[in-house]
Amino acid sequence: NPGARQIQFMSSMGSRNYNHHLTRAMGAFCCISMPGFVRCRLPQKNPSGENVYQPKAPNNKRSISMMSGNVNEDKLQPQTQSENIAIIGGGLAGLSVAYHLLDASNNSQDNLSNGLQIKIYDKAKVGEGGASSVAGGLLHPFSPRGKLIHFGLPALEQSNLLVEKAAIYQPLCLIRPQLYRIALTLANVSQLQETAAKYPDLAKWMSQEEISTKLGAQSMGGLELRNGCRVVDVPLYLKGLWEECNKKAGEANGSITWEVIRSTQEDPDNYPSTKRHNPFSAMDFSKYDTVVLSAGSGILTDNLIKCDEEHPPFPVHLVRGQSMEMSFSQRESNESIVNEAMLCGKYISPLQSSAVLEGSNEPNKRQKFVVGASHEFQEIPLTPSELADELKSRSYSLSPHLWDNGTIDRLTMGVRVQSHRGKFGRMPIIGRYSMLEGQYETAADGSAKYDDSIVHPNLWIFTGLSSRGMIYHALFGKWLADAIVNNNEEVVREHFDGFDWWK
Repeated sequence: NPGARQIQFMSSMGSRNYNHHLTRAMGAFCCISMPGFVRCRLPQKNPSGENVYQPKAPNNKRSISMMSGNVNEDKLQPQTQSENIAIIGGGLAGLSVAYHLLDASNNSQDNLSNGLQIKIYDKAKVGEGGASSVAGGLLHPFSPRGKLIHFGLPALEQSNLLVEKAAIYQPLCLIRPQLYRIALTLANVSQLQETAAKYPDLAKWMSQEEISTKLGAQSMGGLELRNGCRVVDVPLYLKGLWEECNKKAGEANGSITWEVIRSTQEDPDNYPSTKRHNPFSAMDFSKYDTVVLSAGSGILTDNLIKCDEEHPPFPVHLVRGQSMEMSFSQRESNESIVNEAMLCGKYISPLQSSAVLEGSNEPNKRQKFVVGASHEFQEIPLTPSELADELKSRSYSLSPHLWDNGTIDRLTMGVRVQSHRGKFGRMPIIGRYSMLEGQYETAADGSAKYDDSIVHPNLWIFTGLSSRGMIYHALFGKWLADAIVNNNEEVVREHFDGFDWWK
């Protein structure tokens, strides 16, 4: 294979080299296998009522966050005003934090002398790198069994607020205003019918005949998810959100800039090192008041923080997700495929180029879909043929015509940070990140040195979105921004008492 590459896989126990043949479409990638972690201690105090969200009115004009009246106002006042902020990673997490920081700056009565200055560092341009750039974009608040996830309703509302902002600049980021969860077993039928009865505004039950007629799927029925449940083109959404951030920065006499940091190790033909290098290690972050780590899997694979068996940073696994982009020509098969997103564990969703063809009288043009995604923990990825077999076995019933007559155009891959399952399910990791005593060494000048990891006295983290990036990124990004504005992570506890479960 002319696209063969020798790929170096890094693990926390050291490095090992594997020769693995990849198609050119796969490109090069790195991943690590995380060691096991001890069970995390869950909080003893829980938010009142599962999936209940009660917004609290502000009681302090200086604070942007929503707080109840019994909060100590003095405790919430910023100890130092963050005017210069670095965000490492500009995917869903990073841009959400940036937007909400700027929004807080715009609404605050504390006028910063020079406005809020934000700089985002990433290894790619906006919407072009990381797991966020290949996300499926299925926005809804339900688990595979139809249960409303923790904070599902406020998360859906907050995500839609940002999607609508981004759509002003990138209207094509809105692919579909609904999606469909398909029932394939009697257990699915019972679970999803219960969902429809419990949340009729969001979920409508459809019979087997209705699903077949509308979608062409082989099923036992399913749900139409609507009223804020939608399909989003994530790269276009990120580009639109970036433009909204620029607008907000200008309104507040501030600035937001994006810098692409490249590493020679990103070139698959130039992999001489036996250790994954932190591409940000040569940068001086001491000039920033605050640093936010939101680089997803790069936080671990790029050694942004220490990651080994003796010092596990937090309870997560890295999960590789591969998807297939497929195309279909009505002219070639005399059949048509409905441009709707369906999921049943795996998913099939129209790409934007297919969505804009709806109603077109040009059947020679090809409809395009994405089928995903694998859930891989092993170091060596599934081969293209193995990936096709897995995805087909799990999604054939959703669109038989696509699998029988479609063409696989290319493969995409992203590595997600998946948190361990806890009392509230798999929750994102947010809060202040502090080095533990003994985890770093002292350099000759007396400053903290942590290999080439990033050390900063005001370091915050936002990761662990995994497959729930679209539903959780906006709400948790807002909470983290509130905490940064107040220089106090306890602000988050007013919304989520167990936010620090990962510590």
